[in-house]
Amino acid sequence: MRPLNARAAARWTTVVGALLALGVGTTMAVTTLRVEPPPAPGSASASGLPSSIVPQRPPPTRTTTHRPGRPVEVRLPSLGVRAPVVAVGLAADGTLAPPADPRLVGWWRGGARPGSRHGAAVLAGHTVHDGGGVFDDLAALAAGDLVEVATARRALAFTVRSVRDLGRAELAARAARLFSAVGAPDLVLVTCTDWDGERYRGNTVVVARSR
Repeated sequence: MRPLNARAAARWTTVVGALLALGVGTTMAVTTLRVEPPPAPGSASASGLPSSIVPQRPPPTRTTTHRPGRPVEVRLPSLGVRAPVVAVGLAADGTLAPPADPRLVGWWRGGARPGSRHGAAVLAGHTVHDGGGVFDDLAALAAGDLVEVATARRALAFTVRSVRDLGRAELAARAARLFSAVGAPDLVLVTCTDWDGERYRGNTVVVARSR
């Protein structure tokens, strides 16, 4: 994979840093998440990921068999979850803010769209340790479960392939594959897990593949 410029590296570091902090407390207060500029290649970034782990943007879709669309709703039938999806991106100051409402799911608009020919479409939702987060029960999904994503174009169906609880180091090691924008056309759902009484120490990551 060819290296990307510093702006692209900063963008991806910011996004993954935000994915590491998607839990909210009892007050459901959500603050804007800030990540420092990426350090020198090979060193640890502020999010715990090597700054060299930066995926490329997916190539343009050129066929009519793949019609990617902006997601507007996600449904997890086995969990009884049906939630609106809103786009999230970087503000002018370089910060990424997940949806303030813990009942909403955020789609990172800088990555792939669901239905794209290449790349992971990332949907991130909050876990609230005393209840009320849209992805509170995400870890209860199992391989084979259905995930439905409605876009402005059509409804898409995905099958869960894996459900993992990952610590920060594990997520760093898997980030290049999990969140690749040039790899398989996966749907990746992310939330926080492992509440220690003050903060979340890891993430639940669900990978689903188009049916």
